[in-house]
Amino acid sequence: MKKYLVILLAAVMIFSISACAQTADDTQVMGIVMPNATHGFTGESIQHAEAAAKELSQAQGFEYMFLTAGEASGQNNHIDTLLNEDVDVIVLWPMNGDELRSAAQKVMDAGIPLVIYDRLINDFTPTVEFMGDNVKIGEMAGEYFNNYFADEIAAGETINILEFKGDLSTVPQQRTDGFLSTAAENFNILQSFTTDWQRDKALSQMETFLTTSSPEEISSVQAIFTHDDEVVLGVLDAIANYNGDAPLNIKLVSGVGARRENLDTFAPIKEQYGIDQVTYAFSPAMIRQAIELGAAILAGESPSGLILGETVEVDNSNAEEFRNHPIYITRYSLEDN
Repeated sequence: MKKYLVILLAAVMIFSISACAQTADDTQVMGIVMPNATHGFTGESIQHAEAAAKELSQAQGFEYMFLTAGEASGQNNHIDTLLNEDVDVIVLWPMNGDELRSAAQKVMDAGIPLVIYDRLINDFTPTVEFMGDNVKIGEMAGEYFNNYFADEIAAGETINILEFKGDLSTVPQQRTDGFLSTAAENFNILQSFTTDWQRDKALSQMETFLTTSSPEEISSVQAIFTHDDEVVLGVLDAIANYNGDAPLNIKLVSGVGARRENLDTFAPIKEQYGIDQVTYAFSPAMIRQAIELGAAILAGESPSGLILGETVEVDNSNAEEFRNHPIYITRYSLEDN
């Protein structure tokens, strides 16, 4: 009888261990691959992504692996790591879509759902994509420029502008394409710069333009079209530092982000330099929606296609009102925790 009980207890223990192991193996895992915090936007994005992953994992009971890299090659390595770990869904914010295409295809070939955030991978279809509406941002900026310079356009004048792009990914290209599709032919992009989203680089580029261009060229610039609010601050720094002989005739500077730091400059920049500003809300907290899509997939839902975030135009007339908008409140909500 004792021998029978020992065998029975051993069997129960083995079954219990096996059941625990099976439960552990059944725990779903989300892999998240993002760029490093090379500037403020990505830094805030990482904070929001980690916060969203933590909240959702606790609510749904899944685990997550959070990986960042400074180059596309590092992200490719991270994808291989996640494939080896046999994760159940991957959320990828590509450094550069073209350089991540092969890795993304490996994810799809492995049958793992893939959520792409922010930067598209050309000629590739993941499970679902989420991004800000970059084309619409460009289109709205073009329309804003048209309205702002309506008198000059009606008079047939050429309006010289400078463009400050972010990087060489699909995001700036979409914003430029959108702008060119709506902006009047009167606008002439005198020079275009690639800033890598860096305030200091934009400052240097603007200062170089102001110190190396002819007085006629400098005075001919009436507006600046940028792809990011941090870049705007670099441009404004250069304008504030300028002590050359050519008069500045810049009337309008556009950005993307609707950051608090930029909204704080709207009134003083208008008062001191006579420059109006317009920006388009593009929050680092949008990454939360990509994480939510990954969590929805783990919960058995089937999101698909391209999902675009909301676009809100913010200028001198509604900058203070925008501080009460849900986009703004969510962006800065982590500061209260």
